[in-house]
Amino acid sequence: MLRLPFLLFLLLTFPALGVHAADNGTQPDPGAAVFRIRGMGGGYVSDGSAVLIARGRLLTACHVIRRAESIRVGREDLKWLAHPAMMDIEHDLCVLAVPELSDATPAEIGPTAQLLVSDPVIAAGYPRGGKLAITYGEIKGLHAYDGASVLQVSTAFDHGQSGGGIFDAAGRLIGIIGFKAVAGGNFHYALPLAWAGDEIPGQVAATPVHHLDEQAFWQRPGAEMPLFLRAASLEADRNWEALQGVAQQWVIADENNPASWLCLGRILTRFKHDLAAGLAFEHAAALLPPPAAESDQPSPPAKVAEVAFRSVTLDRRARQ
Repeated sequence: MLRLPFLLFLLLTFPALGVHAADNGTQPDPGAAVFRIRGMGGGYVSDGSAVLIARGRLLTACHVIRRAESIRVGREDLKWLAHPAMMDIEHDLCVLAVPELSDATPAEIGPTAQLLVSDPVIAAGYPRGGKLAITYGEIKGLHAYDGASVLQVSTAFDHGQSGGGIFDAAGRLIGIIGFKAVAGGNFHYALPLAWAGDEIPGQVAATPVHHLDEQAFWQRPGAEMPLFLRAASLEADRNWEALQGVAQQWVIADENNPASWLCLGRILTRFKHDLAAGLAFEHAAALLPPPAAESDQPSPPAKVAEVAFRSVTLDRRARQ
């Protein structure tokens, strides 16, 4: 059985990367619209971060403040009280109202529908309730879920940065720092802005999906989590047999996601199904953004999944 309570946890991860100066002083400053928040109540204290998305409105991760009786906001000092204005526990996104920030400039919103794997990203948040930290990485995966794409990034996070911002290279907001898996590596995830709906002016909202529980999608038991998180947990748990089945489901459900094909290729390689693994890796490579000089590459064949699965069967028969 998966040890899921130990596989996903609130952002506790590697030290922040070095801070880089902005290359262009005219582009938005990723940290300018990011604030520190603290939820308190009943002996409970939780530090986090939030991004100003509209005048007087902060967007953060719900798990930071969902149990709080009072919420304070600021930068060096927590000067102002914040009040929940919208809570989407399922998607882990909450909006806080802070009247004192009505004259502050919100973050510029990036073109999230145009994001690609390998795009550079910048993370901004307040690790462990300390000073603002800016870290750099890239998009490692775009995982379709509930009408939007959860961002998997290589950018390192720390506790307290939950609810902070993920920005593109131009300093525009494209996601909210969410959670990570203990598998390490690149299993760091950011929440899509589309889930915030009309709370972000001009942002295209995702199709509403209603669930019966009030638990974040990434906190569910194993079988109820999205396939990309189940795969990450199984790989961390080294449950190779179960991972093969989940990887096959994943490529069918999200066939245009190179991460699903890479996962399938890795598990097929482990079981020495070399032909099928090669097909999976080839398909993943074809789905990744090509270099600028090779933008006219042909599309990959549509039935690679079926060929790969047939190859596994043939490999098994040959070994009997």
